[in-house]
Amino acid sequence: MEIKFDVRIGKIRKNQISEMILKQNVGFLKSGIHSLLKDINSETKKIGIVIPGKGHSIKMALEDVKEKHVRKELKSNFPFNIYKGKYSAILDNIDNQIFDGY
Repeated sequence: MEIKFDVRIGKIRKNQISEMILKQNVGFLKSGIHSLLKDINSETKKIGIVIPGKGHSIKMALEDVKEKHVRKELKSNFPFNIYKGKYSAILDNIDNQIFDGY
């Protein structure tokens, strides 16, 4: 299973410590999602990871997850990491650079 795309809402921050924290948080969330989906034998191939313009709380967008049992498991295992904003905000920011060098 591979998480196919990341989206950054806003621009890359000038504070390198904040960027380092965001990268770590993205890694932790992706690792947790990989482990969960491996355990439940999911066919899900695409989950959007949303990097906020402010703060350090990384979210996941569940719009692309088609399997209902996977959505339920993700919601129960990561209740504070579900993106509740508008999907149009993700689409508007899809071309933003994720991190320096990416």
